[in-house]
Amino acid sequence: MFEKFKEHAHEAQVAKDMAVWNDQVAELQSLLALAEGTGTVESAALMLKASERLLGQVSQVGLVGQVRGPGHYQGASQGISIPIGSMGGRSVRYRVGATRGHYVQGQLTPAAIDHGTMSITSERIVFQGAAHTAEAAYAKLIGIEHGTGEITISVSNRQHPTVLAFGAALDDWVADRLNLALAIFNGHADQARAQLQSQLDELAKSRPA
Repeated sequence: MFEKFKEHAHEAQVAKDMAVWNDQVAELQSLLALAEGTGTVESAALMLKASERLLGQVSQVGLVGQVRGPGHYQGASQGISIPIGSMGGRSVRYRVGATRGHYVQGQLTPAAIDHGTMSITSERIVFQGAAHTAEAAYAKLIGIEHGTGEITISVSNRQHPTVLAFGAALDDWVADRLNLALAIFNGHADQARAQLQSQLDELAKSRPA
């Protein structure tokens, strides 16, 4: 009975490993097809330029901005208290004075100010939301910072960086397509294809058995 249990456990582990392996192969094949120009990503949300190719698209992406919290007044009240009589055996006093203070603005904190679709193309990154649209052309790109579940994009024609949040589960997926997009834009598509093919060849040697 114990041997049969071990056999079933081994088969379950092999099936699990095989599913992960298949996902890795499918992802590399998809990236290779995009690098070769044979893979396509259909979208009706973005009008592409003549030489532009869509490499990936993510919905329900948050555009992160600085949102100011509630403010408050800060200060002290000064005045005098005047006795005006008694009621029920207790002294009643009337306070005369003025509150002197100032209004303190709430703190700025990052929060999603819109939700929409992020498109990664061979020439730019585009966010299209219900209220905001943002475009970052690679030709004006200063840098892209990858955080957990988000990217921060800085371009020369915009004072503040654009922060797009898509969730940690898509970190690798977004990074792979951004790396490929920048390789294609910078004229390194051949190197990207060779690297992806090499990764596929190595992965084929580690097929679960």
